[in-house]
Amino acid sequence: MSTAQTLRSSIETFTKASSGTQPKDIYAAQQWEMAGAHAMLMNGLLIVYETSSSVPANKTQDFVEYALQWVAALEHHHDWEENLYYPMFSPKFSTDTIVAEHETFHAGIEKVKEYLVSCLPAGTTWGYSQTAGPHEQQAFDGSHFRTIVDGFVNELTTHLLQEITYLEPEKVRASGLTEAEIKHIAEVSEKHMKSMPPFTFLIYTIIHAPKGSGFPPVPGFVRSFLAPFVFYLPNRRLWQFVPKN
Repeated sequence: MSTAQTLRSSIETFTKASSGTQPKDIYAAQQWEMAGAHAMLMNGLLIVYETSSSVPANKTQDFVEYALQWVAALEHHHDWEENLYYPMFSPKFSTDTIVAEHETFHAGIEKVKEYLVSCLPAGTTWGYSQTAGPHEQQAFDGSHFRTIVDGFVNELTTHLLQEITYLEPEKVRASGLTEAEIKHIAEVSEKHMKSMPPFTFLIYTIIHAPKGSGFPPVPGFVRSFLAPFVFYLPNRRLWQFVPKN
């Protein structure tokens, strides 16, 4: 399959697994949320991949900064897994295999990040308050960008698809983790997510969740008012590349 086909196929799988509202069963909710996050991330990658072939010359920097929002979202997702979320499953439920899979595409993510940052003026802030260091700025080449993505998309997709099978409710329940323990894991994670910047992290998550997915589980007031009328506005030059549903 082509990269676009691979992404669309995975988005369909993740969207189906995260449809409807968040499950009341705390075990099922873990898989639902992970599938929803994956649907959002893969949809974000599909958008930048396809849009990169037709970026107007006067909007190149906006697009590069927008693409780096995807990089920031993915890096945050895996940092959260490795340093906060999965350690709380130990020792009852081993997540070593899940985390080890991150290495299969890490070099590709680093390569695309380095390339995109090289296309920004030195000193530009991107992602979640990161700054492009001193460098000789390159002109953005959409074809080169897509070639880099082609190089890691299969490994990334394979990992994300396998991860939601690792988190099947029956498997987590069988590990011996109690409802109280899973509830604690969910509460710690929720607190962490709420600490992230709403004008980048939260709005990116909301507007990139594909139609059909109930993710993210935010209050209706946030989704219908704060997101479109408050959180969207400061960085709307970046969100211009998001297709309207």
